Amino acid sequence: MRDHLSGSSRIETSERVLNFPNVSSETTSKDGGAALELVYQAAEMVKSIENRANEFEHRARGLAEEATAKLKLAEEHIQHLEAQQRAAETCIKQANLKLQEAGEALKRERARVQATENRLPQLEMRARSAEARAQECENALSRIEHAIRTQVLRQGPVASNRLTVAA
Repeated sequence: MRDHLSGSSRIETSERVLNFPNVSSETTSKDGGAALELVYQAAEMVKSIENRANEFEHRARGLAEEATAKLKLAEEHIQHLEAQQRAAETCIKQANLKLQEAGEALKRERARVQATENRLPQLEMRARSAEARAQECENALSRIEHAIRTQVLRQGPVASNRLTVAA
């Protein structure tokens, strides 16, 4: 009987609705086996659909688990990158502070150099004045020495003995 129905009665699927072929009422009344065969075919079809649904669900769960794992890894990577970014920002802030401090120190040093440069002409003038006074003192000392020698030489050995004893 299965062979009889398998050739003439196929189950067609259209828009997820099962259509059973028209079976004449004479055939079903004569032989209740045709109805039973249709029930078997329907049961096989349902079982096949359930198997495919289970396979689809299994694949979908696998894909969802894989996607969840990838998402978790991506989130961990993002957190790691954000931590690195925060550390880099901290380093940049510290470097900026050091640059500001160095800039302020440079300004102070430039001001000190400028003040020294401003004092330099005064110091040069004082140095020239001191050199001139030193030259005058040296000249005066030279004149005094010359006067002493001339006085000692005029008076002779008596005066030079007095100078030696006095010293």
